[in-house]
Amino acid sequence: MIAPQSKSHRLSDPIAACGDRVYAICNQHGLFPDPEGGHVPGEMWGVWNHPIKLLDGFWFGISDTLQGAPRWLNEALECRAYPAHVEFEYRLDSLTIVRQDCVPDGVEGMLVTLTVRAAQPFDLSLHALFRSDLRPAWLGERAGMRDGQDDAELVDASARCIFTDGANPWACAVGADLAPSGASTGDLWAVERTQGQGISAHFVYRLPAEALPDDGGYARTIHFAIAGSAASRDEALATHRRLLARHEALRAAKRAQCSAILETSQLITPDAPLNQAAAWSKLINQMFAREVPGIGRGVGAGLPEYPWWFGIDPAYATLPMLQSGQFELVRDTLRLLKAQSERHNPDEPGRVLHELSTTDVVFNAGNMVETPAFTRAVHQYWLWTGDTDFLREMYPFCRAGLLDYALGRHDPDGDLCPSGRSIVETVEMHAGLEAIDVATYTWDALVRLADMARIVRPDGDSQGLPDLAGKAAALAQCIRESWWLEEEGLFADVRASVQEVERALAELEQRAREEEWLELGQDHFAAARRRFAPYLARYADAPRDVDLPWLLRHWVTLCPLEVGLATPEQARRALNRLQSGEFSNAWGMYLHPGRHDVMSINTGLLALAAARYGYADQALAIVNKLTRAFSYRTPGAVSEALPADWCFLQLWSNVGLVSPVLECFLGIQPRAAERAITIAPNLPSTWDWAEVKRLRVGDAHFDIRVERAGAGYRVQVAGDDGWQFNLSSEGRR
Repeated sequence: MIAPQSKSHRLSDPIAACGDRVYAICNQHGLFPDPEGGHVPGEMWGVWNHPIKLLDGFWFGISDTLQGAPRWLNEALECRAYPAHVEFEYRLDSLTIVRQDCVPDGVEGMLVTLTVRAAQPFDLSLHALFRSDLRPAWLGERAGMRDGQDDAELVDASARCIFTDGANPWACAVGADLAPSGASTGDLWAVERTQGQGISAHFVYRLPAEALPDDGGYARTIHFAIAGSAASRDEALATHRRLLARHEALRAAKRAQCSAILETSQLITPDAPLNQAAAWSKLINQMFAREVPGIGRGVGAGLPEYPWWFGIDPAYATLPMLQSGQFELVRDTLRLLKAQSERHNPDEPGRVLHELSTTDVVFNAGNMVETPAFTRAVHQYWLWTGDTDFLREMYPFCRAGLLDYALGRHDPDGDLCPSGRSIVETVEMHAGLEAIDVATYTWDALVRLADMARIVRPDGDSQGLPDLAGKAAALAQCIRESWWLEEEGLFADVRASVQEVERALAELEQRAREEEWLELGQDHFAAARRRFAPYLARYADAPRDVDLPWLLRHWVTLCPLEVGLATPEQARRALNRLQSGEFSNAWGMYLHPGRHDVMSINTGLLALAAARYGYADQALAIVNKLTRAFSYRTPGAVSEALPADWCFLQLWSNVGLVSPVLECFLGIQPRAAERAITIAPNLPSTWDWAEVKRLRVGDAHFDIRVERAGAGYRVQVAGDDGWQFNLSSEGRR
């Protein structure tokens, strides 16, 4: 069903083992060097138990005697990712050593197992060094969290060490299921030094070999546990005892959890690399589950830099997560975003926050794009789950956000295009102009809010339904006509008057300095002016107070295609240009023709756009760019920037791996509350079939297979009775 992913080259690349409370980031040698830069400079790797960090890392070595200097395991032969754990394999002379990292869900800790094997008997010493770094996560200082000097205490006859922070109740317990031959604490090091106010614990264990009856070899295994608490040392010690006492059951539960994820909504196509990438994307979704007491539970965005919560990342990832059957993760995330947005934006009801740290600090109260994107995510959740109670819970927030916040406070000219920040993080796209992604998602949200209102029917809202439909129709016409640049064959990035643009450019540096989310230099301002210059010249004689379209060539020009708003001819022309060398390369779509970073999100959305307009072969070609990057940097993952840059795990990389296949190639679109599924397939020309097994829709599961049959398709459905299937043998042609 799923193959382990391995690498034996470029092992300085990162990898992570994750649970919903704790995760560990190291390189593929199993080492923990301080990473350059980062939100907490030099600290984003290691073992984290948000809102605090526990350890800078842990290291293992082998010596022939108890007093001998260890040979540290600093160079792995291979790194392997399995669904429930990560492995590192080492070779020292005749010894093979395998380290396994496993992080259970629902517990503040992780398990590390070392197994030493050899053809001949051995009696050696294992050295284990743990380096604490009990400190707050990003923006902790703003929340009143101050990092103190760590202390280390050996307890239980030196079998365990408890690290504590001198200024806080934070604690981390480490130790094994074997009594050590020796233990010490202090400023001790293995193969690398790390920064911070930490301290080390060094254990030595005697490991005599045990004969293996099956193959005649010899082996010895030792189990370690790492446990943390932001509340107390006693809590950390209790968790540590529980981890070691239940390590087999916890590993079994992790394997069972991963198996259940993989067996649900399982994509099977003629493209084996795509099947693997789509399956692993489901596991990565689960790896991003982040639960912090006092704040909530929801998916984070990216590792190592963005383990906390965002408004926009899950808004994109919601559809593929639902198509993968991960309803509960989506529900928890949407609830967290709503609750925390209401809490942190009390004077702006409906505004969806952009970024919330695990230290409970909002760094950005919300870009305009997040508000309509949230409404879309809520509606998608209802379509797939049929959970009308949840829809009722979310509807007032969505309605306030769209009609009062976006189209109320931020649409002063009444053209239904809210002014505000785009998803594109450049100074000109955050200058308060009307942006194409905001306008497009506002249209999509109006259509969806109208559908939601018909279901929820709150008091007095039934008369507003025609108004929602009318607003959506008017905005659709505006985008198709007033944002479209016929001579370019593209939609504009922004729409504004000449005087608005000139004022924005004049105020750019002052406004940008107030936006602390962006590190700015003069090149940012110069780039913004260059992007506007051609159209400033073109509009030299135009009326200065009339809204006009401005093409800046950011990737968001594809958004009207992404949501199916463009006319077929507009989509055809735009797709041809966006897939050309001007906008794309062999790895995917550029952020901008003048900035050749390729990201998984816009590449995935371009594939989805092509698929939604019936260009299945083009869509598959773009999807295959993503699958080329699968496991390129980190086993089992597609990086944020392709092929191997920025966050090595990225939530929204799942969009292009799952959604074009489920929604467009197989053609599956549910309305679970009505127990109805539409199937309108459109397979790529190189595929004669595709299927999904145990597709989760509402409270049911289905096996759906699509095969070519002459000029049309044969659709086979097996699953729960009582559902209505609307089948189209012609598909999308």
